[in-house]
Amino acid sequence: MKKLNDHVAKLLFCLIISVPAFSQTETFDIVTYHPPKDWKKDARDGVINYTSVNSSTGSFCVITLYASSASTGDASKDFNRAWNELVATPYKAGSNPQTETQTTADGWKAVVGATPVKVDGNDVYIILTVFSGFGKTLSIRSSLNDQAYTSQIDALLETMELDKTTAAPVNNSLTEKSPGNGGIGKFGLMNYVAPQGWSEQIFQDGVVFKPLDLPADELLAVQVMMPLSGAGSLEQALAQSFEEATIMYKGSSMYQADGKYGKKEAHTSFNGWEYIRGKGGIQVENGTPYKTEVGLELFIVRINNRFERVAILESRKNCGGVSRYYASDRIDYRNSIESFLYSLQFADFNAAVLKPGSVKGDGIVGIWQGIIQSTATAAFRIDAYSLILLTNGQVYFGPNFPIEGLNGLNTRIPPELNRRDWKTYTFSNGKGNLKMIFADIPFRTEGDKLVITKNQQDWHFFKLKSVDGARFSGTYKMSESYEMIPVITFTADGRFTDNGVVRVLYHDNTNCINPGFKPGSGTYDVKDYTVTFHYSDGRKVKIAFMGTDYDKSNPSPPTLRMSFDDNIMTRQ
Repeated sequence: MKKLNDHVAKLLFCLIISVPAFSQTETFDIVTYHPPKDWKKDARDGVINYTSVNSSTGSFCVITLYASSASTGDASKDFNRAWNELVATPYKAGSNPQTETQTTADGWKAVVGATPVKVDGNDVYIILTVFSGFGKTLSIRSSLNDQAYTSQIDALLETMELDKTTAAPVNNSLTEKSPGNGGIGKFGLMNYVAPQGWSEQIFQDGVVFKPLDLPADELLAVQVMMPLSGAGSLEQALAQSFEEATIMYKGSSMYQADGKYGKKEAHTSFNGWEYIRGKGGIQVENGTPYKTEVGLELFIVRINNRFERVAILESRKNCGGVSRYYASDRIDYRNSIESFLYSLQFADFNAAVLKPGSVKGDGIVGIWQGIIQSTATAAFRIDAYSLILLTNGQVYFGPNFPIEGLNGLNTRIPPELNRRDWKTYTFSNGKGNLKMIFADIPFRTEGDKLVITKNQQDWHFFKLKSVDGARFSGTYKMSESYEMIPVITFTADGRFTDNGVVRVLYHDNTNCINPGFKPGSGTYDVKDYTVTFHYSDGRKVKIAFMGTDYDKSNPSPPTLRMSFDDNIMTRQ
C-alpha cells in the first residue's frame, strides 16, 4: 500500500507538468490524449476502456475514461461522488481513501486516491483520478494487479489536455436519499410505493431502490427508467429497453437459447394495464479483463401512447461451488419487487380498484383439502390438492399451497405469476364453478363437504380449521437431511430453538439464500396458515402451516406437519 501511495504523489507531480505529445492523439469528450500503445480499446457510450493483459504472468491493467459531467464547484466533493460511484460501491471499498490534491498548469484541480480491493478473490489496486474545473469534472479509473503498470498510467495522463470551453452535460443526480419506509413516491406520471427496508435514490432521469440488508458482496437494484414514447408493440418496447438498459449499465449482451433475454407473454394486469417482462444476462466491467455476469430484468407497461419501464439489475453468485443464484432469488426480495411492480399507478390511467381477498369469511370461504385426478399430466395420477376460496371471488386450486402460507399475502399478485392455478369462482344456492384457465370445474356443497366434479367423477374436499394463535410444546425431529438429524424445540409461551428443521422446511438447497441455514432461537407466532419464526439475530422466516391433523387444544401432538407439502416432524 505504501508503494501505491507513493505512486499517487508521483502521479500528481506528472499531472502538473505539461508534457507535449508528438505522436497520434485521440479525443474523447473533453479530453485529448495519446493512447497507450498495443492496448485493447473498448469504447461505449460515455466510457472508454484500455486493457493490457500479460497471459504469461497473469498481470493486467484496465484504464477507464468516463465522460465529463457538471462539477459541484468543489474538487473534493467531485472526487467523493466519483469515488462512491466508481470505487466504493462496485468494489465494496472504504468511503474515505487517502488522497492528494494539486492544481495543473492549466488551472484544473486534480484529486487522486487509491485503495487495494478484492475482485473474485484476487488482489487488485484501484487508482481514481478526478479532474475538476471550469464547471466540469472528469474521472479516470485504473485497475491493476501489478504496479509495474503505473509507469504506463503516468505516460497516458502526462499527455492529456482538457478542454475548458466545451459545456459538460447536466448531472442528473439529485442525491436525494431516504430510508425506504414504504412511502408513496412520484416520478413523472408514475406513482409508486417504495419497498419497505430499501434505500431510495431520486434522480432527474429515474429512481433507484436497493435493499438495506443486502450482503456486502451482492448487487440488487430496482430502477425506474425514463418512459419511452411512441407507437409499437410491447415486444418492441421490451427489445429497445433491454438494449438501452444494457448500455446504461455499461454492459454487453449475453446470448441464450432464445436470444439476448427470455420473455413472458404480454398480459393485462389486475390493474387493467398491459405489460410484458423479460430477463437475461449481461456482462459488466469490473476493472479487470474478466467481466462480471449480472442479471437484467425489464418490466414494461403500456400507458396510452408511452411505455413505462422498470429495470432490475442483480448479481449472480456461486454458492459454495455447488449452485448459482440471483440476489432476488431470496423470497423477501422477490416479494418486495413484485409488490412494487404490481402496485404501480399512473396519473393518466384509471386503474381498476381490486382488493386482495381473505380466507376469513362465511359459508364456503376458506381453505379446503382433498385428492383429485391431476390436471397437469396426461397420465392418470391422484394428487393432494388445496382449494382456497377467497372473499373477493378469487380461487386457488392446485397441488402447491403458497410456500409461506397466507399471512401478508397480496392475493392479487400470485395470479400474475401463476395463471394456471389462480382464477375466480362463482357460487349460488349450494352450487358453483371454478373458472380456471384450463376449464370450468363444477362443485357443490354436501353437508360439511365440498364436492368437485372432474372427469365425471366426484372428489370430496374438507375444510381446514383456523390455526391462528396455535402453540406448540416439545422437541420434534425430522428424517436425516444434509447429513444430520434436524431438531426443533417449541415452548408453549411462543419460543423455539432450531437446529436444522427450518432449513429443511424452507425447501431451498442453495444455502446462501436459505434463511434457515444457520441454527438459532427466538419467538414464533401463527396466523393465516403461516408460522413466522422471529430469530433473535434478526432473521424472519415464514413457513406454511395448514394444521393438518392438528388440534389447538393439544400443543404436543405425536407429529406436526409444516411447510406447503406437509413435511412430518415427530415428537421425541
